[in-house]
Amino acid sequence: MLNRRSFTIAALVSAATGFAGIAAAQTGRPLLVLVSDDTSPACKVWRTQWEPLFLASPAYKKLDYRVVNAATSKLLSKQQTWPADLRWLLDTFLMSQVGVEEGFEVPRFFLVQNRQVTMSTAGNNAWRDVMWPTILDVTGTSP
Repeated sequence: MLNRRSFTIAALVSAATGFAGIAAAQTGRPLLVLVSDDTSPACKVWRTQWEPLFLASPAYKKLDYRVVNAATSKLLSKQQTWPADLRWLLDTFLMSQVGVEEGFEVPRFFLVQNRQVTMSTAGNNAWRDVMWPTILDVTGTSP
C-alpha cells in the first residue's frame, strides 16, 4: 500500500538501470542511501541517536551505505548536491508520486537492490518501523 511515508518505486527505476557507477550493482550488496540536511531537527536526531546504532549493527556490515547531505533541504533537489553515481536516484525520486507531491522530507532513506529502489521511507519513525526491519530481513541479521 502506498502512503506518504513509505513507497516502492522500483518500476520507475527500471528505466534508470542503464546508469553506470551504481555502487550496489558493482558490489552485489544492498545499498542504503541516507538523504539529509544540516538544518533539520529530525536529521540531527538520526545522526545522534539512530545512525550510531545502525553503524554498530551486524546489518551495516552486510550492505553499502552512502550519505547525501546538504546545507538545507532545498539543495537536495539540485543535481550538483548529489554524487554523480547517485544522480539517477534523485531523478527517479523526483519523478515518483511522493517526489512530485512532497519533495524531500528528511531524513529520507532509499534501499537499492539489484539496481532497483526497493523501498524508500522518510522520517525517524519510518526508519524504525519500516526501513530497519526491512534491512534486517534483507541482510539476514537481527538487531
